[in-house]
Amino acid sequence: MYTILAVLISLSQMLYQAQVSSYGCSSNAEVIELQQIRADPEAFQKLLFTQVVYGQCITIGQGAVVEGVADPTDTTVLRINVQSDPPGYIVPWGDFKPLEADPGH
Repeated sequence: MYTILAVLISLSQMLYQAQVSSYGCSSNAEVIELQQIRADPEAFQKLLFTQVVYGQCITIGQGAVVEGVADPTDTTVLRINVQSDPPGYIVPWGDFKPLEADPGH
C-alpha cells in the first residue's frame, strides 16, 4: 500500500515558487504555531530560529522553486521535497504559487 501511495504522490508533484521568504517544518503543529505568530516579526523569527536549530524546520528563500503536492488532509499547506528530502516538509500554501510550465519548451 505504501508503494502505491508513493507512486501517486510522485505523479501529482508540481513545481511551486516561493512568493515570499518562507519556511517548511516536519509537522503541521509547527507550521500552525509559526503562522499564528507571523504578524509579530520578532517573536516569529525567534521561534523559527529555534525550530531550525532543533532541526524541525528549514527556511526557504523568496523565489526558491520546490516540488510539492497539496496535502489531502489540510488545504492550507503543501508537502514539499518528499522525494529529494524524505519525508519532506510542510509549508504554508499561501507563500507559494504553482510554477507555470514554459510553453516554449
